[in-house]
Amino acid sequence: MTSHEADPTPDPRPADEGSGAAASPPEERDETPVHRRRRRRRRERLLHVTTTTVVAVLGGIVGLLLVPATSVEVGPLTASVHLRPSLTSETVLLLPPVGEVSFDSHTAPVRIEARVRGVDIDKAEALFYADSGFAELQRSAPETLAAAAAKNAAMNALFGAVGAGLAVGMTFRRVRRAVLAGGSAVAVVGASAAATSVTFSPASLDQPRFEGLLSQAAYVADLGHDTAIDYQSYRDTLAEFVGQVSALYIAADSLPVGLDQENVITILHVSDIHDNPQAYDVIEQLHTQFAIDAVIDTGDIVSWGTPVENELLNTIGTLGVPYVYISGNHDGAAAAATIEAQPNATVVDNQVVEVSGLEVAGIGDPRFAADDDSDAGGWREGDEAVIASAFQLGDTIESYDAENPEDPVDLALIHDPTKPEGLLGRAPLVLSGHMHTSNVELDRDGSGTDWLTVGSTGGALASGGVQPVLRGEDPLDLTARMLYFDRETERLVAYDDITMGGLGLVSVSIQRTQMPLEHPELEIPEDAETPEGTVPPEQEVEPGEGLPDEDRVTPTDPVSPLPEVSDGGGESGAGDEGEGQGGEG
Repeated sequence: MTSHEADPTPDPRPADEGSGAAASPPEERDETPVHRRRRRRRRERLLHVTTTTVVAVLGGIVGLLLVPATSVEVGPLTASVHLRPSLTSETVLLLPPVGEVSFDSHTAPVRIEARVRGVDIDKAEALFYADSGFAELQRSAPETLAAAAAKNAAMNALFGAVGAGLAVGMTFRRVRRAVLAGGSAVAVVGASAAATSVTFSPASLDQPRFEGLLSQAAYVADLGHDTAIDYQSYRDTLAEFVGQVSALYIAADSLPVGLDQENVITILHVSDIHDNPQAYDVIEQLHTQFAIDAVIDTGDIVSWGTPVENELLNTIGTLGVPYVYISGNHDGAAAAATIEAQPNATVVDNQVVEVSGLEVAGIGDPRFAADDDSDAGGWREGDEAVIASAFQLGDTIESYDAENPEDPVDLALIHDPTKPEGLLGRAPLVLSGHMHTSNVELDRDGSGTDWLTVGSTGGALASGGVQPVLRGEDPLDLTARMLYFDRETERLVAYDDITMGGLGLVSVSIQRTQMPLEHPELEIPEDAETPEGTVPPEQEVEPGEGLPDEDRVTPTDPVSPLPEVSDGGGESGAGDEGEGQGGEG
């Protein structure tokens, strides 16, 4: 036994104290009061730095949110430039009401936002007519925008510093700490602005992202080589952009004097969608940005009359706006039935309905031939049916007006505008489609009837619209027309032609035209009186009923076989797209 083992002296510490010491970390058992004070001071210092940083950041954010946009004039455009802290590094161009374009232009945590506030119409017109207009823009636009961005960056630094300094000063009552917070905010904003400037890439302009109405058209591209067009320089691109935006607004600056949106009924006229789902996206965007009261569709919404196409028509029910439709020569009874089933849709056939305060008459096309060209050789007998259909609707309008002299028909709808006699002098305005190109005929044939034909809102996608691209030509544009009616007189006062490049060509243009103040009286031309026996018994349309597909005129030598069932919902042959050859459908 060792002396240590034999030592009988008991441990004077209590048992619980000895066990507690054994559980304490060695550094705490050896720590002196000086060490404990130093560790406490380090903890307090870390807490002060953390709380000061949090308060400074919050104050700086508040200051940055209060930074006003910097106004700048770029040619005819009045714009505002705003730099914001953001986790997404991008440059965004806001173009109300047609959407926005964004670019991944730099790598710093800054969002550069430029909003078009207005357009000086006189300057815009001078820009287009002056030989040196775009050359001047190429010289001045980059410097002007860069100066505005630099000014806004300086304001961000100032507001951020004031916000951070005030927040820290008012929280901790320490001037030195407040000054340090303000200086740090200036340093952070300055570093972010410098990083934005250094990493900014003009090449990013070749890869934009579109939202709003602009998202419905792809970027400018060379379809033959599948490459984006290479602009000569950043300056050229800016000048081109300013010119396009100016053109967008140049003729859409105002409604006629004395009218505002509250006194106007806004109707969107579409036609010949031909299975293109993009058309519904366009309608939705236009409704969001222009607050339209109703959509009027003058037919050829499908191409072959198959169940798959008809299923696409259910999208109409999601648009959130009244949808008025007449059938075209491509549309079978199944398509009309699908549309009629939508909660917001009305199918009009040889009848008069009230639409957003307007009295609208319409009739479906008397022909049905899936994707055949309605005007190709072998189907000229369809002309007689179209003539009879127009006279039938004309008689319906005359009867309605006689019964309702205080509230007569305001506009009529017919798919094919080529046989107008039955409607001339009977309605003040007629809307149609079918031709795939837009046209306006005021006071047609001296009858007092204005006739507006809109092109293809679907770019005739499933009816020959791809053919020009395959031939190396430009595709058909996607077109629509916004109609503005005086709510009191129910007369058309102005319209916007909206054109979007189709299948790879981006261009979004809005051209406004104001209608003449004087309206000629309606007068039926001598050769447009309803002749006896014009409408064959089998072609008579009961109001709201429509013709069965088997009673509609069909081609004697169709390019594609007709659907096998009478409701137009059966299968049809693939065939060639004859309509694209004729340019109509």
